[in-house]
Amino acid sequence: MNRSAKDIYYVKAEIEKKIKHSYLEKYIDKPAIDEEKLFLLMEMMNHSSLPESHKQRYIVTTMLVQMALDTHDKVPSLTSPNENEDVKLQKQLHVLAGDYYSGLYYLVLAEISDFEFIQLLASTIKEINEYKMKLYYNEIDSLQDYMLIRNIIDTHLLVQVASFLNISMMGKIVEKWLLVIKLINDIEHFNARKMQVHSWVKSFFDKNELSKQLTALLQQLEDEVHKLSSIYSSLSNYLETEITSIKKAYISTMGEEG
Repeated sequence: MNRSAKDIYYVKAEIEKKIKHSYLEKYIDKPAIDEEKLFLLMEMMNHSSLPESHKQRYIVTTMLVQMALDTHDKVPSLTSPNENEDVKLQKQLHVLAGDYYSGLYYLVLAEISDFEFIQLLASTIKEINEYKMKLYYNEIDSLQDYMLIRNIIDTHLLVQVASFLNISMMGKIVEKWLLVIKLINDIEHFNARKMQVHSWVKSFFDKNELSKQLTALLQQLEDEVHKLSSIYSSLSNYLETEITSIKKAYISTMGEEG
């Protein structure tokens, strides 16, 4: 399996067929498929020893889990006593939709009887939800703690899959790249005053700290990409191009602002 646009389009179509539900789509937006994570998963599978017949199922399954986690995150944590019935229904459906997408992965994996992978995904979901509770109950006291927990929530699934596939080195690269994307989104939202964080987080949020983290992370990632074996050439070439583009777009701007 390679990472051509045609392959990505085909796998996306398979995921969309799995999640299609006319009643849910009537009331809530169809969940977006994170194409960056889909691409990274395809790269990971391409370097795994799994049978070719299993690879797509693993990708589809992992993306279903990611979409379930993302859908649950769309449910507001606060409830207003003045909410109308439509708003309440939409919240309930977001919860049910997340559960529905979660359930689908069991069905996909049952077809190949891979109970070890089912166990891995189930334990990873549990761990991610535990970290989400730390944010929900404000069990942090610094920007560093907040970023660490939130980054685990965003990357842990793919990192665990990489470990399962015995490509942990690739998992570390994937983790850093996803953190780079997250930091860029944070900086852009911060600049546009659209930073979506809890009110208690805003009190210690610091754009300069975000910029410093991005600069350091890009350097770490660049160093690790250069050390990758030639067998990872497609991933290396992609990341090298993206890192160069990001440096031009953000690092120079940061220097001018400083």
